[in-house]
Order: sequence, then structure tokens, then C-alpha cells
Amino acid sequence: MAIAKKKPVSDLLNDYHLLSFDVLDSTNEEAKRLAKAGGGHGAFIWAKRQMAGKGRMGREWVSQEGNLFVSVLLQPQKPLAEFAQLSFMAAVAAIESLAPLLPKGSKLACKWPNDILLDDKKLGGILLESFQTPEAGAWLVVGVGINVESFPPRTQFPATCLKDAGVELVSAKIILSRFIHHFIEGYNSWHKKGFAPVRKSWTGHAWGLGERLCAHLPDEEIEGIAQGIDADGSLTLLLDDGSKHSVLAADIFPAEISKYSSPCKGED
Repeated sequence: MAIAKKKPVSDLLNDYHLLSFDVLDSTNEEAKRLAKAGGGHGAFIWAKRQMAGKGRMGREWVSQEGNLFVSVLLQPQKPLAEFAQLSFMAAVAAIESLAPLLPKGSKLACKWPNDILLDDKKLGGILLESFQTPEAGAWLVVGVGINVESFPPRTQFPATCLKDAGVELVSAKIILSRFIHHFIEGYNSWHKKGFAPVRKSWTGHAWGLGERLCAHLPDEEIEGIAQGIDADGSLTLLLDDGSKHSVLAADIFPAEISKYSSPCKGED
């Protein structure tokens, strides 16, 4: 089987296009199918409704029509270890897309590792999935969900939507158009300048910095003062004994809330 030649980065950055669907099982899954069928870098895959949307750790992402569900198919042509940086870039792009639309005094924030918060409630989330194909090598799918008109009840972390925040006459299509612009801009910058500018922008919007947080890991809980993110995107916590601990993957909550209910059906 012939191996596809990689395009120069300059060409890849001009290959963006939008594919829209009324219904999909999952925009991330459609992105994977597209790559395996010979599709290329730069496809934005948008569905008005998902039948099997998913969040982190295999959780269900409730996907009611009226909200935004979009995935971006990419060939970053960088080491796999750097792919995770695009979760932070996508979060910044989402905030830049939404901020001008919100009422004065609204507070948008990035909650580590992959959430968008509005006034301390979950407005959206990001799911990265990487995979390989024999023909084209490494791929990355960046899935993004934004609650525009509704949000699921009884979520592990309190949720909200733009409509409840007082944003009127704004549709998922409008949010999508704005997000595509900011995502492409952010991706181009990341390709040229690396993670440092992304890390700086994300930190400027970060939720919980300087506060005592609890990291829920599969087999333990770790509490500490959030210091920021490392160059690899891990969260740094300052522990009570003065040491620092890097968290690679966990659910994060305010430490004063001693116990959240276990993950339930609803968005991640």
C-alpha cells in the first residue's frame, strides 16, 4: 500500500472546510471515519444533533438540538506528545468566540483540563482523540461542545447554557462561525510559535488558580493550591508539605466541597 506524502505545513493551514449534518452518532466518530476514508486535514464536522456524543473517560455528552457540536480533523505534523496542547488552544478559541456575546459582568473561564465555564458553571467541553492510519500517519480530532440553548440536569459539575445567561438571538451556527475563525487563528499561531503563547493565554482565563482544589483520581484524591499548568499541560498543585505535584489527568473540584456525587448520565 502506498504511503501518502505529507503536505507542507503552509498547505495544510489552508485546507479548512466545513461538513454539516442534521444528525450523527458523534462528530468525533465521523471525523475518524473521514480520515480512514481518505479525507484530509482541516475538516470541521458539525452536527445539529448527536445520538451518541461522548465526553472524557467514556462519559455520555448529552446532545440536544440547538447546542453546538463540532469536531476538527487535523494532522498536526508535530510529536504526538504535543497534541494535547491543542485542548488548551481550543479552550482559548472558544472563550474568544463567546466573550463578546455575553452580558456585561459575565465571567468566562477555562477549567483544567478541558472545560469552559460561565460564572462558575460548565458551558462547554473539549475532547481530544488521536489515532493513526497506515496511509497518513498520526491524526488528531478536537471535539467541542457548547451549551447554547439547553444543558443537562444533575451533572457532576453544575452546568449552564448561553440562553440562561441572557444571550438572546444567538444560534449554534453563529457560535460555530465565530469559533472556526478563532480556532484557525489559534492553530496557525500554535504551529508557528509553539505552546508558550497558548499556555499564557489559557492561564489568563484559568479557573481556580491560587485556590485550593481537589483532584479526583481513579484511586485517590489530592488537595493543593493550583499553581498553573506545566509545559506538557499537566496541572501543578502545591501540597501542604510544600512539595509540588503534577496531575496529568483527573476531575477537579473546589476543595471545600468534600464530596461530589459519582459521575452520572450527562455531559462530562
